[in-house]
Amino acid sequence: MSTNKNSYNKIINNWITARNNTFINKPIIDFADHVNSEGIILDIGCGTGIPIAKYLSDRNFSITGIDESTKMIETAKSQRIKNTVFYVSDFFDFESDEKFDGIIAWDSLFHFPKEQQEEIYGKVYHLLAPGGYFLFTHGKEEDEHIDNMFGEQFYYSCLSKDFVLDLMKEIGFETLFSIENFIEEKDQRDWIVLARKK
Repeated sequence: MSTNKNSYNKIINNWITARNNTFINKPIIDFADHVNSEGIILDIGCGTGIPIAKYLSDRNFSITGIDESTKMIETAKSQRIKNTVFYVSDFFDFESDEKFDGIIAWDSLFHFPKEQQEEIYGKVYHLLAPGGYFLFTHGKEEDEHIDNMFGEQFYYSCLSKDFVLDLMKEIGFETLFSIENFIEEKDQRDWIVLARKK
């Protein structure tokens, strides 16, 4: 959404400072442990590439990162992280001839328009290789709201947890873990899911 794109462009310096001081959460490590060694991973809403794309690169994966924010992608490219390519792209516009061994959407799906939330899972399924893994964070309750971060407004939305789980099962995903109220050090997420394309 253009609101989020413009806001992320405006907060880039605060974002760099914040992300450069974060750690890799355990579910991301678990995701990397599942994906084929040296596989290819799509990072939806990759931001500056720090710390997630950098971590996955250090584990010898090849990463394609997409983000709507031009400033985020400029910064990501400037990091010169090995085995990475970064594109300014809306997820719904993104196409690839490659099928990905893993797709990660860490703190990004909740920025998508509510009317397009249902489309996410079919598109991810299409982009994944058979047996590929999908890790994402999400809210538990159906919601749509505007919130502030670093003094700028951001749009958020999500569908209910049960609806998403039913939808994914219908599409052909197998859920490997579903963690509610995840807390690690000072980090908190409402819901984290790791699923596999059958």
